[in-house]
Amino acid sequence: MALNKTFQNKDGSTSNGYYRVREIHTQYEKDKDAVADLSATFFVEVYDEDAKQVITALYKFPSKGSDPAELPVKTWQLEGAGAFDLPLSDSEPVQNLTIKAYEYLKTLPEFDGATDC
Repeated sequence: MALNKTFQNKDGSTSNGYYRVREIHTQYEKDKDAVADLSATFFVEVYDEDAKQVITALYKFPSKGSDPAELPVKTWQLEGAGAFDLPLSDSEPVQNLTIKAYEYLKTLPEFDGATDC
């Protein structure tokens, strides 16, 4: 699954883009007697169908001899590419991953006799 749409290149020209979700990361945190905190982030990659290449952000790197702690600066980012937080109004998909993790743990010898609580 993906999305197609045109986009404006860094030089102002237009290209046909193929936008796809490349990665999805979920985070589940739960302290004892607390409500679970669920979150997800996903990353969108854009493929330029005209130039036949993945479009990446452009960075200006520190000059030679500059402070080693100085980080590169992003100078151009294609709109619609990059990281997004995924709203989780329904926690079921992430919850299923957690259930599967516990079911797997119970198959390991070091968890022999463990029960759900």
